[in-house]
Amino acid sequence: MEDQQIGSYRILRKIGAGGMARVFLAVHKDVPNLKVVLKILDDPRMVERFKQEADKLALLDGNSHICQIKHFFNHGDDIVIAMEYIDGVTLEQKIEEENRLSMAESLKIISDVLGTLEFAHQKGIYHRDIKPSNIMMDGSGNSKIIDFGIAKAKTDPNLTTAGTACGTPAYMAPEQFAPTEDIDYARVDIYAVGSTLYQMLTGACPFVEDNVFALRDAKLFREPRRPRDLNSDIPKAIEEIILKSIKREPKERYQTTREMKDAIDIILKTLDVSALEKTGTVAKAKGPASRRSRMPYYLGGAAVIIIIAVFLFLKMNSRVEPPVVESKTADTLQTQNSPGSTDISTNSTPTPISAQIIASIKPYGDIYMDDALMGGKTSSLSFSADSGRHVIRIENDEAVNKILLDTVDITSSIPLHKNYNFNIAKKPPEEAVTQKPATMPAAALGSIIIGSNPRGADIFIDGELQEQQTPYTFKVRPGAHRISVRLNLGGKEISRDQNLTAIADSTVKAIFNFEN
Repeated sequence: MEDQQIGSYRILRKIGAGGMARVFLAVHKDVPNLKVVLKILDDPRMVERFKQEADKLALLDGNSHICQIKHFFNHGDDIVIAMEYIDGVTLEQKIEEENRLSMAESLKIISDVLGTLEFAHQKGIYHRDIKPSNIMMDGSGNSKIIDFGIAKAKTDPNLTTAGTACGTPAYMAPEQFAPTEDIDYARVDIYAVGSTLYQMLTGACPFVEDNVFALRDAKLFREPRRPRDLNSDIPKAIEEIILKSIKREPKERYQTTREMKDAIDIILKTLDVSALEKTGTVAKAKGPASRRSRMPYYLGGAAVIIIIAVFLFLKMNSRVEPPVVESKTADTLQTQNSPGSTDISTNSTPTPISAQIIASIKPYGDIYMDDALMGGKTSSLSFSADSGRHVIRIENDEAVNKILLDTVDITSSIPLHKNYNFNIAKKPPEEAVTQKPATMPAAALGSIIIGSNPRGADIFIDGELQEQQTPYTFKVRPGAHRISVRLNLGGKEISRDQNLTAIADSTVKAIFNFEN
């Protein structure tokens, strides 16, 4: 299709293909430097979903971290979306190249992604397929979310049959495998962001299985591997953020993207300081700030020259007449008069400074200094710290704000008094706990396994085209269902049909053979 013209755009090359469209790099025929990405719909049955993607991108237009829509038009029988071209790489490519990303870079990217999703969620739009391949990094290191192809808005018609999964299994929340009508897609996006951060820091996904069925069962019934088991350099506070975001139960995760972003931003501020101390380097700046940052080195060089000159001057004078020390401090005299003492004039190593940190914690918590546990479940604690900057972390799993972070600078022996307060959620009255509102029991669902030989057939349930192809397991309401599958063999489309009766809490199979 190279050099073919579509609308006002000339195709340069094919750059990919998704579940419902081909993707091409193109340029405007009259503006050669205006590059765009063209998504051309492949399946005419998905026209409505394709239009919804364009509409959502238009609604989100203006956010610099979302790939922008440029044009939506028909070209013959094809429907085309022209989107912003991002000159960069996907986060997936970065992970493949580096295996693990740095702590600061990972948290910065995820913070930006959460901020972008917050913008979308406020407009009632949920991505539902966040993963490294849908996050791009441009040449300046800025992140952009792409592919809102299966995004859902609160006002959308239900284009996905209840009980059918939608997303990428490795990053899907457990409830996505059999979604109900009241699924909270904000927490689905949070789960996917947590899974992505997990992979950025460990090089692996939280669950790794041979097939989608095993992966689904692992997410529904097992706990993920702890990130620190794969990368011991991950601080415990970051591990807790990751594990909270991928909790099996949606109500146990962060409730909003803003809540998760705030937790990460607190640690980001701490990392900016601790990374500087560990590496001993300062990030390069531009303009006047950069010139100011070089001033200490100039002053340091001048000081070295002066010291050498003074040393040579004294050494030359010492050949004529040894210097006479006329006075000494009281401390020096006392030291000299002590048995076995050494004259301070020959030992100038300064005495290390240390100070007491007196911490008050309400109501209580586990307190760490530089990741070392100082005291557990305590309301007050006093401990010493040497000169320099230290990171204080206090944890209380029963509090709303489970982790508190602080930095302290020890520059003298004066004690530091620090106060830390946790917010403890008030428990409801006993009568409110015992008097539960009456609820209708949820209807039990049945399972239908639909397969074909060969694989990859389109699936219809009661006339509705599903997003998945064979083989796949669907959760459906009990009762009779019309199952149809359609496969293209040798340019000819062949269909197979069968009536099945789904039974609550049971599984039935429908396997279609196209090779007869």
